[in-house]
Amino acid sequence: MIFVKIIGGLGNQMFQYAAARALADRLNVDLYLDLRDFDSYKLYGFGLDRFVVRAKVASDDELEEYPVWRFRLAKTLKKLKFSNRFYIEPSFCFSESWKKLGDRSYLSGYFQSEKYFMNSRESLCKDFQLKNNIYGKNERILKLMDDCESISVHVRRGDYLTNKKTLKIHGVCSYDYYKKAVEIMRLKYGSVRFFIFSNDAVWAKKNLDFGSNAVFITGNEESPEIDLHLMARCRHHILANSSFSWWGAWLGKNLNQCVVAPKPWFDNKRMFATDLLPSSWIEVDK
Repeated sequence: MIFVKIIGGLGNQMFQYAAARALADRLNVDLYLDLRDFDSYKLYGFGLDRFVVRAKVASDDELEEYPVWRFRLAKTLKKLKFSNRFYIEPSFCFSESWKKLGDRSYLSGYFQSEKYFMNSRESLCKDFQLKNNIYGKNERILKLMDDCESISVHVRRGDYLTNKKTLKIHGVCSYDYYKKAVEIMRLKYGSVRFFIFSNDAVWAKKNLDFGSNAVFITGNEESPEIDLHLMARCRHHILANSSFSWWGAWLGKNLNQCVVAPKPWFDNKRMFATDLLPSSWIEVDK
């Protein structure tokens, strides 16, 4: 069995699941999700249950040998090791120590690199299929995306601006970043159509030029998995510094897709994201 702590927004949860699923598949064991932190975490709820993921929610009995206090203490005392079965992510970079993990490991971290699961792409794309079908307005948008040189654009502001702690860590992508990214897409593909996903659509409409045929995706605030599915349907992608749009691009089905991503990913210089972006993605100063 492999256990993994799940926390954060949907994109973060997907990274945690993907890494743990790949490890469980390599070891040919079951995967269990530890959701205990959601009891006190109010920003986001558990979202992986909207996909057809291959995992079970761990019961209290199954988690008895992995008490929460051990991980809280281990974060304070970085070098403390209670057991070789406990794996606390050492940094935001991929760690070779990952390859040594065995059965009954408990994983705690963000695991934001495809290096944890790059050999499991086919199975993960199946795991992240939606449980429920898309219909109505969103089904019509999918048809529009299929009929043009579609570009997904993620403009994330909202919590990245209003929360001072979050702003200090992440920062936001500037007007110049989006202008340059749009220029890259237009130079590469000529006639394109932009599909904009944003938690601040008013700012995006007022400040960014996506052309007269741009489509602003709205109405899925309570179903972020639908926006993610729509993103992945586009042929090319312009990301925000957000794990959400990272997944929208990584799950894309176009083998020749162009992905533009912001750099640095984090404003906090102590957070190194050198393994986060696939080498084929184009980095533009954010």
